[in-house]
Amino acid sequence: MNLPSSTTPTTATSTSPSSDSTETNFTERCDDCGSRDSWVIHTVRLRGTLRFFCTHCLLRNHPTSFCPSCFAFYDSSPPHPSRRVTCSNSKCHSLTHIQCAGDAKPASSYLCPPCRNPTSFSFFRLIVDGNGCRSVDKTLSEAFLCAAKIAASSMNKAVIAAKCDADRRGREAALARKRAREALEHVVMLDEKEKARSVMPKLKESSVDRVIDQKPKLSPASNNGTVKETESSATTSTTTKNNGSTEKQNPSMQLAKVKQEADASR
Repeated sequence: MNLPSSTTPTTATSTSPSSDSTETNFTERCDDCGSRDSWVIHTVRLRGTLRFFCTHCLLRNHPTSFCPSCFAFYDSSPPHPSRRVTCSNSKCHSLTHIQCAGDAKPASSYLCPPCRNPTSFSFFRLIVDGNGCRSVDKTLSEAFLCAAKIAASSMNKAVIAAKCDADRRGREAALARKRAREALEHVVMLDEKEKARSVMPKLKESSVDRVIDQKPKLSPASNNGTVKETESSATTSTTTKNNGSTEKQNPSMQLAKVKQEADASR
């Protein structure tokens, strides 16, 4: 399969208010080796950071995600330990199918293809003919497809992580908004209580003043009249009592007189 022969940065035009058109560079560069061929740049999320890698660097940075010999993508489910061989390089730890490793004995000293030739090996070295036309064979196509699968899986995980983070931040924002509303309501309640406390003494003072103003004030003339009325009422009551006692005594006196007259007639 032939690839685009140009590796120069691609440009695009955009309209701005100050000029009719300006050239903007959209070329991506590999963060590891510095390659600027945008056709083979993959976007991945590595250790929580968005990174750009070429096919070779992407595969080198994900050694446990595929078999370095047949480029089978494991998709978070590597083969059973009895069916794989781990690279003995402490910086690699790639997982190779036991059938792809061949007669690697002992298995503890096995080195994957990239670790055998760390300076000259490349997962994705394009084939260039005499005319400068680039092409890929089946092996390079498998390597590129494996890198694309790794990048897609990485970005899917990034989307899930971003969604979970957005949900968490949304819950935190809702909780913070609820706490802020409760705090404002508490402040309003305290302010109303403070206002009520400051108003109560004033209400008490005003009520006392009203009671004092409503009490009747007696003049000296009215006092004398009251004394005279009291004295006259007392005299009247005394007279009434005396008359009553006199009236009560009259029948007994009459009986005594009757008895005296009867005795005298005998």
